[in-house]
Amino acid sequence: MRTSAAGLERSAVAMLRLLGAGAAWLVLAQTSDATAQAGLGLSTPAAADVEMEPVLLQCSVNGEQLLAITTKSIVHRALNGTEGVAARKLLEASLLRVGETTYRITQVTVKRFGGAELLYEMGIEE
Repeated sequence: MRTSAAGLERSAVAMLRLLGAGAAWLVLAQTSDATAQAGLGLSTPAAADVEMEPVLLQCSVNGEQLLAITTKSIVHRALNGTEGVAARKLLEASLLRVGETTYRITQVTVKRFGGAELLYEMGIEE
């Protein structure tokens, strides 16, 4: 990461924390063999919880949607380096748990800041 990009990342993390961001857990479905599951799909599929911090929850400007906002590097760390379209698709197939509430991720938008893709804005719903 270039020095200027690292500075933007630190600024974004500081901004999110200043606005009250906290920890959230990304619930990722784990792949498993068909022979490993019994009961014709009646068993609970395996999932992994990956902590992401800071994540800011807020309403959209028009108040119609709940958003979760974090930085690009935090998402890439949680997804083991997956980037681009693959990262967005993986996020949209995952859940986000904040405290006792679990949200479904409905859409993912990458926001540019200072000429770099910096923030991930995820539309979420219960």
